[in-house]
Amino acid sequence: MEQFQKKVLSEVERFDALSRVSVALMSEKNESRLLHLIAQTATDLTGAAYAAFTLRPVNEQGVALVPSEGNLFYLAAVIGVSKEQEEFFRKIHLGGEGLLAPIFRYGVPVRVGDAMKMASAHTDRPTYSHEEAREAALRFAHGNMPVDELRQVGVPSMHPVICSFLGVPLLDSNNEVRGGLLLGHPEPDRFSADDERLLQGLAAQAAVALENARLYQAMQMRAREMDALFQSIADGVILLDQQGNIIRENERARDLRQQLLQLPDGKRIMEQMLYQPAATVLSRQVKEQTTVTMIDGFHEQHDYVINAAPLSLSELYKNSAPLGDANHGAKQDAHSEAVVVWHDATEAQRLLRERQVHADTEARRSLLQMILDELPTSVYLVRGKDARLVMSNYASRTVFGAEWKPGQSMLEFLGEHQIRIFMNDGRILPNEQLATLRAVQKGETVYQHQEVIRHADGTTLPVLVNAIALPPNKFRVPSLVASGVQEPELSAIVVHQDVTALKEAEYLKDEFIGIAAHELRTPLAVLHGCAQTLIVQTARGNGSTLADWQMESIQDIDQATRRLVELTEDLLDVSRLHAGHLELQIEAIDMVALARRVIKRTQLTTEQHQLKATYGAEYLVVNADSRRLEQVLTNVLNNAIKYSPAGGAIEITLAKSPDQQHCLLAVKDLGIGIPVQQQARIFGRFMRADNVRGISGTGLGLYLCRELVERHNGRIWFESIENVGTTFYISLPLVDDIHMA
Repeated sequence: MEQFQKKVLSEVERFDALSRVSVALMSEKNESRLLHLIAQTATDLTGAAYAAFTLRPVNEQGVALVPSEGNLFYLAAVIGVSKEQEEFFRKIHLGGEGLLAPIFRYGVPVRVGDAMKMASAHTDRPTYSHEEAREAALRFAHGNMPVDELRQVGVPSMHPVICSFLGVPLLDSNNEVRGGLLLGHPEPDRFSADDERLLQGLAAQAAVALENARLYQAMQMRAREMDALFQSIADGVILLDQQGNIIRENERARDLRQQLLQLPDGKRIMEQMLYQPAATVLSRQVKEQTTVTMIDGFHEQHDYVINAAPLSLSELYKNSAPLGDANHGAKQDAHSEAVVVWHDATEAQRLLRERQVHADTEARRSLLQMILDELPTSVYLVRGKDARLVMSNYASRTVFGAEWKPGQSMLEFLGEHQIRIFMNDGRILPNEQLATLRAVQKGETVYQHQEVIRHADGTTLPVLVNAIALPPNKFRVPSLVASGVQEPELSAIVVHQDVTALKEAEYLKDEFIGIAAHELRTPLAVLHGCAQTLIVQTARGNGSTLADWQMESIQDIDQATRRLVELTEDLLDVSRLHAGHLELQIEAIDMVALARRVIKRTQLTTEQHQLKATYGAEYLVVNADSRRLEQVLTNVLNNAIKYSPAGGAIEITLAKSPDQQHCLLAVKDLGIGIPVQQQARIFGRFMRADNVRGISGTGLGLYLCRELVERHNGRIWFESIENVGTTFYISLPLVDDIHMA
């Protein structure tokens, strides 16, 4: 009776211990601590001296990575060995041979009363092959062999001495061997059948606990992965509950929401972007998509596409732990009922706007190209100092006799097609004097510039060129090729007018003018000479005394014939220029001395005007025809006097140009100026402004000035404002000091 009571008490203690272990196992999620707890419980309940837990490696899904046979089990937990022994056993793979073979291979328990006795009983066969061990394990697993027939294959040198052995398999839900729970004792017959059943119960509980721990770890890992994905979403994602409260948001949404709330109208924007879409979704259970445009603190526009949708979560998901923790904004007791996604469409909208602008620009460009192609005159647009073509019309191909490709520089185009450009007199025009290059390199606006284009086949085409420079700060001309130039580039619109018919008419007119001037020259000289003789002889007292009215008439005749002589000389110069017969007597002359001489002589002709000269150098030497330059300067000074009827100062400045390579003469008056609409043709023959009709003149002076200056490789231009005044500039190349020496 006493033994029965002890047995009952022992069973009660075991049951109580198993109950406590079951509760502990269900709450423990750490695999290492879980296995150690099971091993310790097994030793406490069975009185074992040693306990070991071995496992097969599995993947994240719990699928075994290796078969159950071979040296592939690893030590997961151990009780009753030294630290050195534990470290040793953890470094090696445990085999599934001998006494362990039925456990690891076939999932049956093994209980041995005295393993040492079993080993000594077979001393007649010292070797025991692995094949024999597998066969014995199979027979034992099928009940065809007693446990006494099982034999050890061998143990490591550091293995503790074991007589009593009890091992049970750890089976998973698919009844596959997951591992083994092994007990040992140095004394024989320490484990009973009750211990075996107890150990099997612990192993079954351990298998369930391990599966739960693995599932929990897998769930935690998936939760971390999902949280990482959630936080890495480029769009802002916000989860809300049924009341519209935020229960979770990713970093993008949180940052954007905080930025919005700092804006003056942040609450209104938040209402549009979050609460209104969420309310619609929660009340109607339908998807909602809106677009919101906002201006941030830097006055930059941002466009957001707001997508809101209801969330239908399963009860399993609702009852599971939320992704992340409270630090990420999740409320543990709330469930998501709606999701709002903020997609930043700023860049996409910007690209769409750019595409639309590009399409509109291309449409306007096509329309402009169509209009330009219908024009009878050549028109093209160039950009940069090398005059790269941006666009041109069809007539430009006729003018040049070749197609100018967009992006190609002007000089490259001319060289490729062997096109040469000449002056009116047949001399080749230097590149720097081309109207197009002057516009894009120096920002000049060139009007009525005469050029002769000679094609590769030898045919020539006289043209009148107008080049209008376009300042980069006012006109943005797109470049068709990557030039690598960062600073703004000048552009120019250039118009070529074919003046072949005009040249033919001019030729006939020039021929008539030349003949008329030549025929008028002799009789005018006679009239002028007779008038001079009468005036001089009368002044000396020779001949009859003339009445006052007679002397006045003779003086009028003298002045009229003088003007006619000057006009005749101008007409003859024009004829010589067009015929190419104007000869220049080139020599080195001092422009300072020439200017002083002409200014002094011109000052004698007027008392209302004061000619004030400023010289920037003691002497400025140029190669020129002295008489022709005097003619040019006299003409410019006479114009300044003539078109300043109110009198006043006329400022003359003579100095070196900024590049120190040219002599620069400037004549500034405060006269009536030249109207803007007529400035382009003021250097033409017989051209006069409309505001000088009451002032005498032929319209040949400035034409001759330009022709003479250009034949000296110089330039003449002006700046004028009507009713304010005009400044004429003349630039001539200086002679180097080396050549002077």
